[in-house]
Amino acid sequence: MKKSIAAIMMVIMLVLAAVPVSAAEKQQGQTVYIAGKKVNYSQAPVTMNGSTMVSARETMEAMGLKFTYDKANKRIIGTSANKQMTVSIVLNQWTATINGVSVFLGSPAVEKNGRIIVPLRFLVDSLGASMETKGSQINIKLNSQGSSKYNTGLPLEITNTTVTNRGKDTITVNYFTYFYEDWEIYTYKHSLTLEPGKKGVFELSTQHTGSHFDYQSDTDLIFLGRLIEGISVKDIVTASKGLAYVEEHYLSNAFEDNVIAMFERHIKEFDDNLKQRLKQNKNVPLEIIEWSISYDVLNYPEANIAVRNLTDKTIASFELSFSCYDAFGQKVTYRFGNSNRFKGTAVNSDIKSGYAQLVTWDLTYYARTSQLKNITIDKVAFSDGTVWKKK
Repeated sequence: MKKSIAAIMMVIMLVLAAVPVSAAEKQQGQTVYIAGKKVNYSQAPVTMNGSTMVSARETMEAMGLKFTYDKANKRIIGTSANKQMTVSIVLNQWTATINGVSVFLGSPAVEKNGRIIVPLRFLVDSLGASMETKGSQINIKLNSQGSSKYNTGLPLEITNTTVTNRGKDTITVNYFTYFYEDWEIYTYKHSLTLEPGKKGVFELSTQHTGSHFDYQSDTDLIFLGRLIEGISVKDIVTASKGLAYVEEHYLSNAFEDNVIAMFERHIKEFDDNLKQRLKQNKNVPLEIIEWSISYDVLNYPEANIAVRNLTDKTIASFELSFSCYDAFGQKVTYRFGNSNRFKGTAVNSDIKSGYAQLVTWDLTYYARTSQLKNITIDKVAFSDGTVWKKK
């Protein structure tokens, strides 16, 4: 893969989960026909990020899929009658899976007016259907689901996290995990032995394209996707029908370009989010996330304060202050003075843009402290030599 992808990934290694998905939207005003029948939508189709977005339930059911919504994981699952084609879409993710294979979406699935809307093109392509647009009318022709490039031809029901044996024999499912490390794509091979009707959970089942993990290595790895290689039944090996296509899919320039584009979008969204939060924080560079009181081995209190850098610079050190109170709400004054205001300095902090840090302060001289109030950031020194001071 190109070196540019590694640089992009490393920039946002720890911050992607905090970035909300946003998209420009406009009313579509189109009518969708599937197999010659008009789909009646309670939520009309709209356009987001250049993709026609349609209500998932009505569209999936019109295409012959059973619709299921996994509320706990914010996941939509569409399953064919023979269980051999399954699409899984998680809200606000730029990728979905078709029989476990990661595929990029034109726009993430989102909720609108009580309905979950998804890219129509994804559903069409996943089932090997065809789509034609004439003016404001979209006509979808359903083909045999066996024509889908993602059909394994195996007695398996595959979601983004699990695989179920729908056959009559005990089988071993062989599959690969694709990941990125040190400028290259690598694979792990895995296997699951399943009795008839039994379900197994994929290794790294919680990962999605672009997420980071550590697996049998001290190196940070980036998950790309997985594919089913085939099954073994009584020493007879049967390869997945779509194996060659899916292997090429993961190694293609198009997949790489989509990974890069996804991370670039996340970077922009993260930067925009950070600027908005800095403004909400009254342009104070450090945001107070939370605080707690703990006790050292001598039972003296310690103040634990988590802060986040809301600027685009690296913070080298900072000063803060807070007021100390006991469990009854009474002021706890300094042992050798009359003030209950604690002042502290954190040095060699090295807090990068968007990152958080937990700092612990010794409150031995404020021994009865159990509450902190009025925590303020007083001064911040950046790694470029500039300094911010509270006005």
